[in-house]
Amino acid sequence: MDRLDLQHHAFRLTLDGKLFRAPIPEDVQNVLDVGCGTGIWSIEFADEHPSARVLGTDLSPIQPAQVPPNCEFLIDDCEQEWIFHNQFDFIHTRAMVAAIKNWNRFFEQAYANLKPGGYIECQELVFPIRCMDPGITAANSPLMRWSELFLEAAAKMGLDAAGPRTLSPKLRDAGFVDINLKTYKWPIGKWARGAKFKLLGRFVMEDLMDWLPSSSLGLFTRILGWTRDEVELFLAECRAEAKRKDRHYYGEV
Repeated sequence: MDRLDLQHHAFRLTLDGKLFRAPIPEDVQNVLDVGCGTGIWSIEFADEHPSARVLGTDLSPIQPAQVPPNCEFLIDDCEQEWIFHNQFDFIHTRAMVAAIKNWNRFFEQAYANLKPGGYIECQELVFPIRCMDPGITAANSPLMRWSELFLEAAAKMGLDAAGPRTLSPKLRDAGFVDINLKTYKWPIGKWARGAKFKLLGRFVMEDLMDWLPSSSLGLFTRILGWTRDEVELFLAECRAEAKRKDRHYYGEV
């Protein structure tokens, strides 16, 4: 399964099968999915809401050709000027923490492109990784050290990987009202109790294992000055740490 699709299933499982939390009407009309990736959210939303015209945008043309008639995709950079012909009733974004450098500008453009009474929903991954066990820090956990190094390297590129924790004031500054924040914990691995959280933990573990090299090799070598061998060795330590049954790591969304 594609990593982005796996992540989609993790988000949907988190929301008890739902695609969103916003109180939008069942007959919603114009919907924008920013950073749609493989397009899976756009396609499923279009299937479940035949009244809607769903537009998914992304930098990469990785979406399928066969889609519902009320769904389409556009190659677009959401950090550039937004030029849409119609305003939207609902704007959705997910896992854009490593893509958006200027959240203030993003929300200003989203606000300008929403109809009065419309909604925006941001489903975000938040750094750093945390641990339920006392005394586990970056000093004695390769996984938590990786998390801090990722934050450091991303910051040098102008990305704030911890930024989603402070989106509420940015939304308010852009003009949004009735802001609702909900935080969920994603266990890494199958240590959490209950069938739902064990399945979620498996999804998150697979997502992390796949994302570690793609997120780290370029950042650590180009930004932090590591050699490729140093990164590979460190990531092997991170994988082993994540799989330890005596440690209880989790992420927040």
